Amino acid sequence: MTFKRTAAATALMSALGIGLSLGIAGPAQADPVMQGVYTYTQDGMDPQTFTVFPSCVPVVGDLREPLELAVACRLHVATSRDLKGGDARLTGGLWTYSTSTNEGMKCPDGSWAPTTETYKFDDVSMTGTRSVANNEACGGTLAPAIHTFPFTLAYKEPLPLPVQVYPLDCEPGGLRWCT
Repeated sequence: MTFKRTAAATALMSALGIGLSLGIAGPAQADPVMQGVYTYTQDGMDPQTFTVFPSCVPVVGDLREPLELAVACRLHVATSRDLKGGDARLTGGLWTYSTSTNEGMKCPDGSWAPTTETYKFDDVSMTGTRSVANNEACGGTLAPAIHTFPFTLAYKEPLPLPVQVYPLDCEPGGLRWCT
């Protein structure tokens, strides 16, 4: 009887040791969401600043665990000088936002023509494009066009204030009521 108990205890401890040596799987972690101050570089333009503040909500999934995925995030982009800021959403693997302005382009007569700027960037390769679109403007002297400019981003420093990426507090079970 003692031999059987000793053998069983040894087998149990061996199985436990093997299990611990293989590791215990924890919840899946998503890649961190982009945040911080970045240097924006585009040919023909002085370096600019992109300040990115993320704001996310947990994805519900199958209701067991909150999934912290970038699909439920927005990046609030503040820019310096010549660029336009906005709220970027993850679309087709790229962070994308558009802004329209009534005074986007100055006409030869001194009046202004509206433009729409669209920014698309990849937070892994830190590259993107800025497209500036205009309709026919300036009394017909300016044809409709879309001008696309490639740019790069380089991390400069952390945000001046800490940001809680997932600010909502969601209950642990059921319908995931968040406050």
